[in-house]
Amino acid sequence: MKQIILNGAGAMVIRSPRPVVEQGCILVRTHYSLISTGTEIASLLPAPSSPSSPGQKLQEAAGLARLYLGKAARNPGKAAQRVGGILKRRVRRLLPQRTATPAAAIGTLGWQRANARDLTAEGAGLWLQSDDSDFLYQALSAEFAIPEGHGVVVELTGELSGGPLSIGLLAGTNGPWLGTITLDEGTIDERLIFDPTEATSATLVFANAGCNREVRLGLERIDVTLPLPENGGLSEMDQQGWAVGYSLVGEVIAVGHRVDDLVIGDLVACCGANRANHAEYIAVKRNMACRVPRGCDPRWAATTTVGTIALQGVRRAAPQIGERIAVIGLGLIGQLCAQMLRTAGCTVFGMDLDPERVERARSLGLDAGTADPDLFRQTVRDLTGGRGADRTLVAAATKSDTVLNLAMEVTRAKGTVVIVGDVGLAVERGHFYRKEIDLLMSTSYGPGRYDPRYEEDGIDYPPSYVRWTLNRNMSSYMELIVQGRIQVEPLIDSEISISDAPMAYRTLVEGERRPLGVLISYPTTTEESRPEVVVLKGHRKPKTDQINYVLVGAGAFGISMLVPQLARQPGRFFLRGVVSTDAVRGGNFARANRLEIVATDLARVLEDPSIDCAVIATRHNRHAMQVITALEAGKHVFVEKPLALSWLELDAIVQAHAKVECRPVVMVGFNRRFSPSVQRIKRELANRRAPIMVNYRVNAGYIPKDSWVQGPEGGG
Repeated sequence: MKQIILNGAGAMVIRSPRPVVEQGCILVRTHYSLISTGTEIASLLPAPSSPSSPGQKLQEAAGLARLYLGKAARNPGKAAQRVGGILKRRVRRLLPQRTATPAAAIGTLGWQRANARDLTAEGAGLWLQSDDSDFLYQALSAEFAIPEGHGVVVELTGELSGGPLSIGLLAGTNGPWLGTITLDEGTIDERLIFDPTEATSATLVFANAGCNREVRLGLERIDVTLPLPENGGLSEMDQQGWAVGYSLVGEVIAVGHRVDDLVIGDLVACCGANRANHAEYIAVKRNMACRVPRGCDPRWAATTTVGTIALQGVRRAAPQIGERIAVIGLGLIGQLCAQMLRTAGCTVFGMDLDPERVERARSLGLDAGTADPDLFRQTVRDLTGGRGADRTLVAAATKSDTVLNLAMEVTRAKGTVVIVGDVGLAVERGHFYRKEIDLLMSTSYGPGRYDPRYEEDGIDYPPSYVRWTLNRNMSSYMELIVQGRIQVEPLIDSEISISDAPMAYRTLVEGERRPLGVLISYPTTTEESRPEVVVLKGHRKPKTDQINYVLVGAGAFGISMLVPQLARQPGRFFLRGVVSTDAVRGGNFARANRLEIVATDLARVLEDPSIDCAVIATRHNRHAMQVITALEAGKHVFVEKPLALSWLELDAIVQAHAKVECRPVVMVGFNRRFSPSVQRIKRELANRRAPIMVNYRVNAGYIPKDSWVQGPEGGG
């Protein structure tokens, strides 16, 4: 499926595996999603100059230095790759598009020694012995020309011993890095792909990778070709970033267990960051989706998340008929707040620094508005008889404290200020204290938001105790649209297709005018034979002489503990892919490590006979079923503890193992299994036949009650 991600270069449309429907979830084919022109675009804008003190700036710089130096020390090659990738993406944003010329090729490269102890180049082969430096260049190729629009593909076959070695591509002979890749010790059979961006020539460089010892490289063949990229490019490995989007509408195409009030074919509005993303398909928990009422245009239903944020802000303000209410910030949320307050019988004054937004709000019923803060103070004073606004809603997005203090200034004594947007919170005591103002925070979509029991477990709050949950707020917002009490169409400035997203985001970033609402439309049908599995372009070649495994779960433990440990066994284990319910997180890991597969469905991945093993590092309640899935596919299994959460699950695993003729190995990852003390205990008890009682005390630290370990996922 297609999905939009953002990174330092802007927006890009990537291929992601379609999510699978799980218990308590629905699978939705997206029709429309809404771009948040505030939060999404803000992450792509240059950081404004900070008023921080020199000490604060020094502290921030030191923190960043510790972060990046720490990462570099742990994996220098990966750190260099990551920095190079960031720089390449940022430079690419500023470069014009090129037109491609026919395919090209180059002959045998010449090589010169830099700091290598020894270098021999003969025909298509290369033999090199490095020095013992950390990152010095060892050998450089002759400079070669790159025709416009072409990529650079380097194919290597040979052996590397003594440690890792980096190979990189320089623009020209001493220009910026166009990419670096670290070669691991062992047999080399690689096809490396580099994107030269706007470079017209380049040089290949072999350099040490931080091991501080001599390494030996023997290449039987090193071929460089300059192919013309096909549709989608030669490599997808640079397509890393973060998922965006949290408001959409679509059609239910699958329903998970324990969802009994939605059916296939229902049109639903969905909410939630990391759930309702800009993607052709999304899986969302039941309480984060609401059926679209009859008569509600799907395009306007796509704004439900933003509308629900506005509605919750209005509910927190608790307006009374006839009150005079100020709204500061007339973006999409502020515009909707103003309309809802008018519907509730209030007189509404608005302010935004953008005069165009003020005029738009006035055309939709705003009683008075201005783009001048001083004039706004005067307007509120004059239209309230000098008392001030009964309530003020702050719907702006700024780190400045000025907005909140302006709200305190224009609000009457004993009045209420509600924070709906993301603003600075350093309140000046004067107005706040003397007027005895109630300062309230409006949390996102309403009650239930950020409560795992509501969002993840699907436990609703009784209406008699909590009348307006986030889901009921969603329904209420769409009913307002159906009844014609709020107008959404005048707030939508444009509609684009998902394929046009990169250019649209670039226009939003560079354009002088900031629109309020932008909708993304999606194709009505997509045909993919294995939509839950994506084979990435530019991946490492599989190694048939090693144990090929897939990582199941792209969480911190699997990525930072298990994979590095297996990587310390060169020539034995080869990571082919990752299976994760979070396609973007799993995709980032796969691309950063040049893996072949990123998937959401384990069973589909294990259909590949060349995969030997599954390494399972998911949450505890998934272990048993995933072990059974791997066993039924005839694969070996390493699973983090616990193997199962109940006797029934354990019995099912035993039965699944017994049915497999080849009897795969199932190993549970107990942390101390191979520690010297445990090994000694094992030897001492090897010949014992009588029962024994063992006291084993572990202090693993305090686990918060709201941690997933304490809930159903952890077996708590």
